[in-house]
Amino acid sequence: MVGTRARLSLGVRMVVALGAVAVVTASIVLVAAAVAGGVVVGGVILGLYFLSLSVLPVSNTAVTDFLSQFSATTLAGGALLVGCCLLPTLYLRSVRAEIGAFKTELGTTGQLAVDRHPKIAAMAGRLAQQAGIPEPTVRIVTRMRPESYALGSRSDGTIVLTRGLVRALSDDEIEAVVAHEISHLANGDGRLMGHLLVPLVLAEHVGSDERPTLQPIHTVSGVLFVYVGRLLTWAVVTAVTTVQLWCCLGGVALFSRGREVAADRGAAELTGSPSSLASALETLDGGRGRPAEDLRGFKRSAGALDILPPADVTDLPRPFRTHPSTERRVRRLRALVGEIET
Repeated sequence: MVGTRARLSLGVRMVVALGAVAVVTASIVLVAAAVAGGVVVGGVILGLYFLSLSVLPVSNTAVTDFLSQFSATTLAGGALLVGCCLLPTLYLRSVRAEIGAFKTELGTTGQLAVDRHPKIAAMAGRLAQQAGIPEPTVRIVTRMRPESYALGSRSDGTIVLTRGLVRALSDDEIEAVVAHEISHLANGDGRLMGHLLVPLVLAEHVGSDERPTLQPIHTVSGVLFVYVGRLLTWAVVTAVTTVQLWCCLGGVALFSRGREVAADRGAAELTGSPSSLASALETLDGGRGRPAEDLRGFKRSAGALDILPPADVTDLPRPFRTHPSTERRVRRLRALVGEIET
């Protein structure tokens, strides 16, 4: 599919990205567990305190003496353990469900190309045979913004094209875009992208709480202490998860840029016409704008799956861009013309 150099570069990027994201993931899990466990253990302690003042037939001193038997380290360790037990229920299931729902939405909407655009379906079948993978499902969604995605694995892939892309490109350019997505499936990089997005979305979930607001009830001394604790916790968690989020974005972007270069090379070799993909990228880049809908954080992150970034991200530092610049991709493809023909 791809040349040896492109495959080696993609492999190196994969190892580096996985290593970086694995380290960040461990820290995200610890923060998420600490937040969940801290809420539970803190709630139990506060519950005992307030119940001792009004309901339980024990004195406040008795409750304090009971809690003093546990050191701060023991309480923190217990909170972390409780949080680790709650982590799958509170975070991981919802994160995986969000990613799964978004990919399902992308991969099941629209019409089958075999019914409405048999020429495109035939292109995909022929290119998949050349790439040595099973024929993927191709869907055309009714959206005028030109986009394309490859979802799934080598053995069960789906290619999604928008009607805007189909209308904007010539047959040769559409074939080049389909070949690009076929190369993603053949390289197996889509599944890895899905794994890399999990800690990214987890960090978004952990740091998504709004800043606590001061209410009239907080004027009570005991309740004011609770508010101050919540505010400090929110500030620390927000700062930590923001750093974690950008670290994850850096890891995802590093791998994403490499997979786009490898897929460009693979498309050029499958079609034998690098200039067709170069022309398609130039046409698509000129017809792109910011999405009309207000996408949530993960959907902006999932823009890494598109053949071009979802919006103008040139203001981002290069380490956080999910795609090489279109100009650089076009130059690389133009340089391949003579090599591919040979």
